[in-house]
Amino acid sequence: MDEEQLLLAIDGGQTATKALIARRDGRLLGSGVGGPSDHFHIEGGVERNRRAILGAIDDVLAVSGCDAGQIVAACFGLTGAPPGSRAPQVVVEIAHERVAPREITVTPDFVTNLAGASGGNPGVVLIAGGGAIGYGITEQGAEAISGGYGYLLGDEGSAFDIGLRAMAAAERGDDLRAQPTELQAIVKAHFGIERMRELPRIVYAAGFSRERISLLAPKVVQAAADGDEVAVGILRTAGQELALTALGVIRQLFEPGTAVSVYLTGGVFQAGELLMGPFREKLHREWPAAEPRSPRFPPAVGALILAARSVGIEVDDAWLDRVAATLPTAPKRSA
Repeated sequence: MDEEQLLLAIDGGQTATKALIARRDGRLLGSGVGGPSDHFHIEGGVERNRRAILGAIDDVLAVSGCDAGQIVAACFGLTGAPPGSRAPQVVVEIAHERVAPREITVTPDFVTNLAGASGGNPGVVLIAGGGAIGYGITEQGAEAISGGYGYLLGDEGSAFDIGLRAMAAAERGDDLRAQPTELQAIVKAHFGIERMRELPRIVYAAGFSRERISLLAPKVVQAAADGDEVAVGILRTAGQELALTALGVIRQLFEPGTAVSVYLTGGVFQAGELLMGPFREKLHREWPAAEPRSPRFPPAVGALILAARSVGIEVDDAWLDRVAATLPTAPKRSA
C-alpha cells in the first residue's frame, strides 16, 4: 500500500544533521536530529559523518515509530558530497547500515537547499552561513555554481568573511594604519585577549576552529547597528559580494532580461537592511528582473522532494500543501 511506502530525507549541516520521514503523499510522520556533518575528505570526516547520518536516521525512526523496511526512497543532501568524489558511495554504504531503500540519492546540500526553497522549481539559491555559495537550475535542467571555494579561497559575504574582515579592521585600527573602530574592543573581548598583538597566537594555534571567526559576524552586525562606520562598511561589502555570487549563477544560466527568483538562505541574511540594502541595490542594478525571495521550505524538505521524484511521485501543489500542513507539527527532539 502507498501509505506503507515511506520516504526518508537527510539534510547534513555543520551544526546538525536533520531527518524527515514522510508517506508517499507528502504527509510527514516525524523528524529527527543527528550530530554535525562535515567534509568527508578531512581527517576523521568519514566517521564523523557516519555518526551524524546514522544518528539522524535512528532518531527519526524512533520518533516516528516507522519500520526501516518501509523506506523505498532516500535522499541525502550533504555539505561534503560533491559529484565525482567517492563521498556519494560512502554515504550509500553508511545508509545501508540502517535502511535498504530501492532508490538512494546523494547530492550536495546546495541542491537540496534550492529544491526546498523553491518547492522543487527552477531558480537560484544563495546560501550564506559560515560559507557562501550560489547554485541554480533552469527548467531545461542546466545547472551552474558560483562561489563556494571555501574559506581560504573565497566564501565572500559569509559569516567567516565578515568575521575575518572585522579582525583585519581591528588590527589596522590598532596599528593606526586605518581609523580606530569599535571592532578593536569587540575582537579582543571575543577572543579573550588584552592586546591585538596576542591575536596571532590564538588563531595560529593547533586546533583553532574557524567557526570562532564566523561567530564574530553577529557582533559586527551589532556594531554596525550602533553606528560604527567600519562595521557598516563590512556589511555593505558583504551584501555586494553576495549579490555578485547570485549574479554569477544568473549570468551562466539565463538570457538578459529573464525573470529569475533568487532564494536567500542562511544566517547571514538576518543581518538586516545594512547588508540587504546593498545586496538588493547591486542585484537589481545589474539584473532588474531578479527577485529575492524567502525560502518556502527548509533544505530537508528539498531532500524529501528529490526522494519522492526518484520513485516517480509527482510533487505537485497538493503534495507540497500536505508537507506544509504537517511540517510544523512534526515531532522534534535533540540528538
